[in-house]
Amino acid sequence: MKFLAISGSLRKSSLNTSLLRAAAALVPQGVSMEVRTLEGIPLLDPDTLEAGFPQAVNELAAALKAADALVLASPEFNYSVTAIMKIALDWLSIHPDAPLKGKATAMMSASPSGLGGARAQYQLRQMLIYPDAKVLGVPEVMVGSAFEKFDAQGELTDQATKDIIQKQMQALKELVNC
Repeated sequence: MKFLAISGSLRKSSLNTSLLRAAAALVPQGVSMEVRTLEGIPLLDPDTLEAGFPQAVNELAAALKAADALVLASPEFNYSVTAIMKIALDWLSIHPDAPLKGKATAMMSASPSGLGGARAQYQLRQMLIYPDAKVLGVPEVMVGSAFEKFDAQGELTDQATKDIIQKQMQALKELVNC
């Protein structure tokens, strides 16, 4: 079984990308997880669709279509997801291959704030309604005070966070199988 993980952060030392890398090491037996960023995804301009979908969008859609499940991680900006995450989901929601339709999807977030990106996750849930993704409800992974839970190399050091990630990855595997 294959999971695709997408980080909504373009920062080189992103906590959310580090969180996804930690999750990739905690997936259940028989599951692999590829971690990607959204580097190279262009702005969505409907006028450009006459020439077809951009290559970066087609590649992302194909990777998602080939995956059994999706894991999204986004920092919280202005009580929502990052602009690049919104743009990518907009592209994927109108892609002719409908890669989000019925896709088992989990989300997680890491933030220096105490809320751990909770508001961004609730925005993600709303965005995934239209493309008809199958969103996992619980367990939720919202890592607050995240700088205290990762070391200087971006490795997750907090055991309680690892435990909840492991539970979420198991629940996502079960969602795929139901």
